[in-house]
Amino acid sequence: MSQLHSFSSRPSPALQAYVIEIGETQAGLVSRRGDERYFTFIAATPAYHALDGHRFATPVAAESAARLLASPRR
Repeated sequence: MSQLHSFSSRPSPALQAYVIEIGETQAGLVSRRGDERYFTFIAATPAYHALDGHRFATPVAAESAARLLASPRR
């Protein structure tokens, strides 16, 4: 996962954002402001739209959910 940086001219709570990649595919990203408890998933491709808007305690939890979604069904 890669950390993104946000620059703004107005003061706001710190923003944390991380790209979620599964293999070589960008599944989406998770972000939260400093005053938020959870990270919100934003899907980058239709394959991950099922996770869009879901909230996760950590970026690793979001990545795990994306991996489960990407894994072939048995």
